[in-house]
Amino acid sequence: MIHSLVWVFWLLMVMVFILSTRNPIYLGTLLTSLFILGHHLSHTKKIKNWMLPNLRFLLTMIFLSTVINSLFSHVGQEVVFTVPQQWPLIGGKITLEGLVYGALNGLVIGALYILFNIINLALNVKQITRMIPRAFHPIAMSITIALTFFPSIQKRAQEIKEAQMIRGNPMKKISDWLPIFIPLLVTSLENAFLLAESMTARGFHKQTDLRTPKNLISLILGGFAFFSGWVLQLYRYPRAISLVLYAFGAGLILLTLYIAGKSSQVTRYHQERWKPADMIMAFLIALCLFGFIYLKWAHRLHSLNYSPYPHLICPTIQVMGLFFSLLPLIPILGRQHDKN
Repeated sequence: MIHSLVWVFWLLMVMVFILSTRNPIYLGTLLTSLFILGHHLSHTKKIKNWMLPNLRFLLTMIFLSTVINSLFSHVGQEVVFTVPQQWPLIGGKITLEGLVYGALNGLVIGALYILFNIINLALNVKQITRMIPRAFHPIAMSITIALTFFPSIQKRAQEIKEAQMIRGNPMKKISDWLPIFIPLLVTSLENAFLLAESMTARGFHKQTDLRTPKNLISLILGGFAFFSGWVLQLYRYPRAISLVLYAFGAGLILLTLYIAGKSSQVTRYHQERWKPADMIMAFLIALCLFGFIYLKWAHRLHSLNYSPYPHLICPTIQVMGLFFSLLPLIPILGRQHDKN
């Protein structure tokens, strides 16, 4: 079992790589790695037919993005066919470059979807909500209640349906389903009152308030510093100034959330333990993430910046680019280490 924070580091690393490239070879390699990892996790958790719906979604995104981009972007030299000019918005030439660029955007959207789908496979609801800072503990509780509401309603509706069928209700017409709604409504209200009383008895109404003057001033200053770094970067100021402002703003916001969260008393009965394999994986992922950011910042990975405009060319390949596109497979190595 890999630690949940390791999965967060992995998610951040893969997301940064996906959003940093339009190279079709790198995106194809990364998607293949994600599908291998997803198939491995679904097989471990005995989930059937995981790959087919995700592959269907990926192909749908590629098709829609290709059609939309080619209809609304008429830039390029290789003309495939022409839409009549009198057609509003979409009239003009349909170029091969527009088709390819739309397909690349579809690959990025599909990769992000599959990435979060894998996180949903790897982590359960409790692990995800526990990673929310303690300063936002009420939000975490609300998310937990919302995520568990519909499954509990569905289970209760199935129980009421079986009870009605035992009593001779055929459940074939719409009117036969009416006896389900009232018991379902009553039990839902009872559970809501019970949950509210339990939360009040456990002191949930006494929670951390971020709207204190000190917290608000710190959050505003942190956000202003981060925004200032972005503005200075747009106006071609030295990157060192932007990086200092980014670090100061993010550090101030995180420090404010940490201090505010210390006053929130949260009891956790099942603590996740850091194993040596988790520490090694976290170190490797952090090392790869900072290495990728440095190489991109130093313009050492020029093959990431691929565009089919103004005319279509073959993408270039670098060994480091292929290496980073295979990094989604790291969790498989960690799980194999746990088995051994």
